[in-house]
Amino acid sequence: MKANLETIKEHLNSEEDILSTLYCVINFGYISRFGILAATNKRLLFCSDAMFGKGLKWEFKYTEIEDFSHTNGVVLEISAIPFIKKITMNHGDDFIVFDNFSSPQNVQSFFKLVQSKQ
Repeated sequence: MKANLETIKEHLNSEEDILSTLYCVINFGYISRFGILAATNKRLLFCSDAMFGKGLKWEFKYTEIEDFSHTNGVVLEISAIPFIKKITMNHGDDFIVFDNFSSPQNVQSFFKLVQSKQ
């Protein structure tokens, strides 16, 4: 089953609101899963698509995220060479990469929103 906005809503606390979402892939360690990444007023929440049975869920409190950054493109003299956009962060001992965004044009605004919450 494909994770969607309803999947995210199942994991929200009563005082939590969804501010923005992106469909993407989470990569850390040996794990790579497609799903939906949501920024709420309290945390980042990623719910993966269900392969067999239930999907997986990861949550990241804004206060526990370190080195939150993103890639946008490589600039060479006059022109920019686009490449796969990525959002990276450290959370505890994990280095986490979000990429393969279904809406790459929304990555910059999502990134700025999360930065404002840290």
